[in-house]
Amino acid sequence: MRQILGAAFAAALATISLSACGGGGTATGGPVPFVGSGGGSTPAPGASASPAPGASGAATPTATPTPRTGGSSPTPTPAPTPTPTSSGSSGGNAAPTAPPDAPGHTNVIPSPPPGTSCRAGQQYNIYVTSGPTDISPSGSTEAFTVFEPTTICGGQTYPVIFNGPGFGSSRTTTASSFSSFLNNGYGVIAVDQAGEGEDGGKIRSMDPDQEGIMLLAVMNWAQAKLTWLAYGPTNDGADPHEPIFGSDGGSYGGMYQFVMLNVDKRHRLRAIVPQITPSNLNYSLFPGGIIKTLWDNELFAIGQSAGNGTSRAQFDPFQNQIFVNDEIANQEDAYAHDFFGYHSVDYFCNGQSIATNGGAGTAPHMPPTTAPPKINAMIWIGIRDTLFDFNNGYNNYACMQRGGGDVRLFSYQTGHNAIGTVPDPYVSAFYPANDDQDSRCGTLSEATAELDWFNAYLKGHTGAIAGIATQPCFSLSAGDGVTLPQVPTLTTTPNLFKTFDIGAPVVVSGDASQNPTAVSLYTAPAGGTVLAGIPHIVFDVAPTSGVSTGTPMVFVGVGILHASNTAVWDLMDNEVKPLRGIGHYDIDIIGGGARLQPGDQLGVLFFGLNQQFIGNGNLHPATPTLEPITITGKISLPILGPMASNI
Repeated sequence: MRQILGAAFAAALATISLSACGGGGTATGGPVPFVGSGGGSTPAPGASASPAPGASGAATPTATPTPRTGGSSPTPTPAPTPTPTSSGSSGGNAAPTAPPDAPGHTNVIPSPPPGTSCRAGQQYNIYVTSGPTDISPSGSTEAFTVFEPTTICGGQTYPVIFNGPGFGSSRTTTASSFSSFLNNGYGVIAVDQAGEGEDGGKIRSMDPDQEGIMLLAVMNWAQAKLTWLAYGPTNDGADPHEPIFGSDGGSYGGMYQFVMLNVDKRHRLRAIVPQITPSNLNYSLFPGGIIKTLWDNELFAIGQSAGNGTSRAQFDPFQNQIFVNDEIANQEDAYAHDFFGYHSVDYFCNGQSIATNGGAGTAPHMPPTTAPPKINAMIWIGIRDTLFDFNNGYNNYACMQRGGGDVRLFSYQTGHNAIGTVPDPYVSAFYPANDDQDSRCGTLSEATAELDWFNAYLKGHTGAIAGIATQPCFSLSAGDGVTLPQVPTLTTTPNLFKTFDIGAPVVVSGDASQNPTAVSLYTAPAGGTVLAGIPHIVFDVAPTSGVSTGTPMVFVGVGILHASNTAVWDLMDNEVKPLRGIGHYDIDIIGGGARLQPGDQLGVLFFGLNQQFIGNGNLHPATPTLEPITITGKISLPILGPMASNI
């Protein structure tokens, strides 16, 4: 990783001794963390959900926004079989026109070596004008760096892998960052994102109608200008001769991959590796209609100083305005909900229309769809990531599967949690040092798997992925993971769940101590057990006094009371699901996994206030709320029984 910051199921489980999540080497260090942009929320596929009272989806705007107009493999693989260079023409589609050089720039592209001779690969910065867009009617500067393969030979062609940085970062311009790709016969194009680095435009949080158009300009330029670019049939077979493109990156650098996939009607992406990437920005930034204070403030601050080492406000004015409005109201307004919904992967899978894209008088250009183009996607998600949690990875996995490609899901211990914006006291208390830096699922190294993935789907070396698990892999701790035939949810695999009545615990909403109210539910038997999947709750939240004084909030998670340390509960994966307001909840909470030792207890933890929401988790839009509430109902947990380690 680089900076990119069922009866049949039950039978299968009975034979699993913990399938190895991998076949790659052991990671020697944690990845460089990503920072990403990224909430009413879309439940995980198969989940039933009653909107939480006060959820943002039906909110009335609080103010009228300003409208807008209009790792590496140790052994390099052979270079691809030589094929004639192509002019960029396409079998079923006319060759695209390259976007013009940006004002003040004259792009120079090195000539390929003559005949069959070879030379060292070069790198060069390119600046083109993309657009027009609603935001920039005259177009915007798109900046990117082209890295040729380490050795480039006349008469040979090479696939290209796009790379995008994490939110607020500039593109990578050092070839050594991509040595595993370049040494194995790939070209790389590292892109800046709109409003960041040297790009023009304004940050729109991956707007298909702005960032999408800018990314298409890069693809079109590469097809029109790079004579050494490899070609082949598209994944769906609709066109026999289109460029062979892949993509990687994490967080914001994962979001751009999904935008490219869904806006490119030529379907030039063949394989993608998005990491720690949101499926729905509303779910991630405003879960349950509550602003995720620490993360949202961090992202807003980063966006104000993004771009080539200079301090300049780069957010589109609409985003500046909705941030202020929603912070004051402590609730996401309808315009913001539309904006972030359209900029999410979910939009291209849920088929739900969205009315606006930046305030009154605007509208999305692209219609919703129910399935993405066919793509081979290896999706990685951080199991302890408090910004983009496991459910994001699962939803992206389920969405991409609809396209019919090879889609696989892996989790690891690292992610945005490794940055330290949100403290994770549980990982240091209960797990080995640097556990949260580990970028493996079981023994599978993400970096090794990524190169193998591209070798298989960009070069046709199908045997390269023979050691990569085909089933979803849950990371339980560094070096320990389990593969399962599918991700357990209460809807898809109800027989794998145990349901527990929680009684009637009382929680003080707004309790600044952040000490949880714990209800013990289950004790692991001899041999221990594994919990892995997405828990489900059916709760009723009511004022203990019978009359609510505001909008109380409560945060729910799964707890482990380790037999080796019974002094404090371990909040599993440091994840909580916020519940806003009095009412009935029938929803999935955040998925994760843990290996329980004999005597360890499982429970449900309730917090009246949580660090992730520390600035607003106890606030009514007008007044603070400190209120006892009573919670009754049931929680269903995916308790799978003992499974042998795969390390």
